[in-house]
Amino acid sequence: MKNLSLLIVLIITMFGCAPGTTPTTSSTPKLSENSPEAEARNLTTKMKDKLLLDAAQEDKILMINVVNNKVIKRLRENNETDKLSSTKEKFHNELKAVLSESQFSKFLVEFPGL
Repeated sequence: MKNLSLLIVLIITMFGCAPGTTPTTSSTPKLSENSPEAEARNLTTKMKDKLLLDAAQEDKILMINVVNNKVIKRLRENNETDKLSSTKEKFHNELKAVLSESQFSKFLVEFPGL
């Protein structure tokens, strides 16, 4: 009887200390939903749908959006908001180089805050 009690206690202790089957960290890195890269990817997807971007345009626009989001984030973190208007102007010039005139006009209408 003593051995049975000891065995039960031992089993309970082992299961109590055993790690769970769910890993605590993911093996594949995920982008934070608020990261500049994730925001750029979401914006690019919206732009693709609204502006009917082709594959080459989509790749270029994604890169432009990533860089722009990183610059804006850094400017805001450093309280350099006075540079935001020139950054927006550069962003628009880069978009103009990739988009057609009609796509850029539609961009200004569909994405007025950018």
